[in-house]
Amino acid sequence: MKIFLNAGHGGSDPGAVSKNGLKEKDVAKNICDILAQKLRNAGHSVIVYQEQKSYFEISREENKSGADLFVSVHCNSFSSPCANGVETLYYPTSANGKRLAEYVQNSLLKQTGLFNRGCKMRRDLHVLKSTKAPAVLVETAFISNPEEEKLLRDKPEMFAEGIFQGIKDYIS
Repeated sequence: MKIFLNAGHGGSDPGAVSKNGLKEKDVAKNICDILAQKLRNAGHSVIVYQEQKSYFEISREENKSGADLFVSVHCNSFSSPCANGVETLYYPTSANGKRLAEYVQNSLLKQTGLFNRGCKMRRDLHVLKSTKAPAVLVETAFISNPEEEKLLRDKPEMFAEGIFQGIKDYIS
């Protein structure tokens, strides 16, 4: 199976930045690199993509690649440091996207023990709407929450394992 991983943000766009200076783009790339290795070790073909491009361009690259699945990895952020948890986004008319989101969400919850913010439909995200493959955008944890920031910084393999197991469950 060919899997397209998009590490959120990139280039001069850091994404969300924690009070301690941890950048979403760096966390997302780290998680994606670990996840890619796990997927390759399981026999899958993987593309890791992190460019400072529009969502339109990212989905165009995914469609050109002929990938069977699309997973975009991000960190959530909010003005309150109390916001917490994991959520996985999918496009409302994609039954397979919803199913992939549910598997990834459940697996991430098992791996991390973080609060369940649920699987959510998003019509407004081009990377979910315009990809040919089933697509999810994973908000791994809140980079603005000090406890979750520490996990994102110190335990990226935990998040990668959660996403990996979710993909594995979806495929089987």
